[in-house]
Amino acid sequence: MIENMLHPELYAWKIDWKIWCKKFIHATTRTKDWDAVIEEAGPEIYTWPIFTKDFCRMIIEEAEHHNKWTVDRHEHYPTTDFLLNEIGLNDMYMKVLHEFAFPVARHVWGLTGNVWGKDMSAENFLAKYNPDAQSHLNSHIDESNYTITLALNNKFTGGGTYYHRQKTLIKADTGHVCLFPMPTHKHSGKWIDSGNRYIIVSFCRRG
Repeated sequence: MIENMLHPELYAWKIDWKIWCKKFIHATTRTKDWDAVIEEAGPEIYTWPIFTKDFCRMIIEEAEHHNKWTVDRHEHYPTTDFLLNEIGLNDMYMKVLHEFAFPVARHVWGLTGNVWGKDMSAENFLAKYNPDAQSHLNSHIDESNYTITLALNNKFTGGGTYYHRQKTLIKADTGHVCLFPMPTHKHSGKWIDSGNRYIIVSFCRRG
């Protein structure tokens, strides 16, 4: 168990999953009516709400409270980030992905078999962009089968993810995720002009 928790309720998902979901998972996504929930925001770029704004605020505060930031985890395209394991929330996030995100990928792309279901894995990390530190990320391709990014806030100017081949800029609403495949969707993190941009990135890989 992680010590010195700022928001213990984030860690209470093991106690009562249904109550936890009612508090932190967006009401429309809890229905799992994917055709009604998902929006195609660009070519093969899908967005939908997963988390409430309370969750997003709390996990940002939890991240800053524990201050586990690194700048050199990624060899070629480093970001200011840390793995969710560092604050004891990776298992929670994986459970959310298995229930409210991986099924969307299976739905929109017709993926079948356990390799796209219960055997899916993900590297989950929380990243921060700031004009006085890391303000952007160069164009790159993720080491994943597909990637899911979660927008944790909107108190910044500039920013967003730009998909070069698709000529699409996405600035998702707070609590919304963006799903896109690799390697077709080369992308970059646009410059932040002011404020802090927080996101959770999941490099999702089949079993």
